[in-house]
Amino acid sequence: MIRLTALACGLLCGFGMVLSGLFQPSLLPDFAIPAGAWGPALGLGLLSALCVAGIVLALTRRLPRPLFGGQNEPLDAATGRKVVAGGVLVGLGWGLAGYIPLAAVVSLGLFAPGAAVFLTSVLVGMVLHDIVTRRDRPEWNSG
Repeated sequence: MIRLTALACGLLCGFGMVLSGLFQPSLLPDFAIPAGAWGPALGLGLLSALCVAGIVLALTRRLPRPLFGGQNEPLDAATGRKVVAGGVLVGLGWGLAGYIPLAAVVSLGLFAPGAAVFLTSVLVGMVLHDIVTRRDRPEWNSG
């Protein structure tokens, strides 16, 4: 059930990115320059994403366990630093390549030329992270 839910959420998010046009690297100057040409689709896409995230957070914040099974992930003191570091890396990647990972997946499906290179570098970075931190993820190995 959890995998079907994840698939449905991913498809919904990808559809929203295609509908709003947020997958296009050419939109980066619109974010960087305050006087950029913010189109209504871009604003609607960002606003709807924030609203949906806020609703989900409000509805699930007090649940004792995940809705579709599994267990809660423990939070430690290093979590905040990891979130900030991850945000900085995503921002740098977005600034350098014009893509964020989900937008690159959507663009790959639309045969955009730079998406495959960007996604390959993201996957290599993920593998290098696991090698450097020597993390084993047994939950991925169980079908």
